[in-house]
Amino acid sequence: MLTQGRHMVLAAASLLLLLWHDAASIEVPQDPKILQDLKQPPTIITQSLKDYIVDPRDNIIIECEAKGNPVPTFTWRRNGKFFNIAKDPRVTMRRRSGTLEIGFRSGGQPEDYEGEYQCFATNEYGVALSNKILLRVSKAPLWPKEVLEPVVVSEGSHLVLPCNPPPGLPPPFTFWMSSAMIPIPQDKRVSMGLNGDLYFSNVLPQDAHTDYSCNARFLFTQTIQQKNPVTLKVLTSEC
Repeated sequence: MLTQGRHMVLAAASLLLLLWHDAASIEVPQDPKILQDLKQPPTIITQSLKDYIVDPRDNIIIECEAKGNPVPTFTWRRNGKFFNIAKDPRVTMRRRSGTLEIGFRSGGQPEDYEGEYQCFATNEYGVALSNKILLRVSKAPLWPKEVLEPVVVSEGSHLVLPCNPPPGLPPPFTFWMSSAMIPIPQDKRVSMGLNGDLYFSNVLPQDAHTDYSCNARFLFTQTIQQKNPVTLKVLTSEC
């Protein structure tokens, strides 16, 4: 009797497992008519980066795309206030989209549009918000012209040649070269820090040159600015 009961329990468990497997295999039909009529609140699907740096030579594109049913309408806030796009002739919004395009053929400067932007996608079932997008224009300030005095150190000394690149946006990529644009060799003894400074763990006579120059390459403008060269003189025991 006990054995028969066990068989009945196992049979019931097997039947439940079979029914569960069949139910899991059932696919919901993707009827376009049903999907078309399915009402959904807006969802943001594309947006610009939170920290958005733009090239001053190009039109400014601030992305905001959303899905929803009915199709969402879009509005923007700039620096916390309603951004009235219709009153600005330089700003257009793409059709069935919240993406903004700002052009400068009629005048104006990209810097005029720096600030914090946020997109709102709205339909009768809800509102979706983009990230707050901080828009900034890439900058490549000029290196100040200066006359650098020769650096004089004793052989075997520790030395740092400062770079101090101009504070561009985004920060420039720095590297050291001679005035003839020949790279300064680097190894375990001579290396460049994250801030662009050139470090010598111990100075050797062959380090003496008249044209150590720090260079800054700016990403967006694709320009390279060269700092005035500095002369390094090494005092040896023979001097």
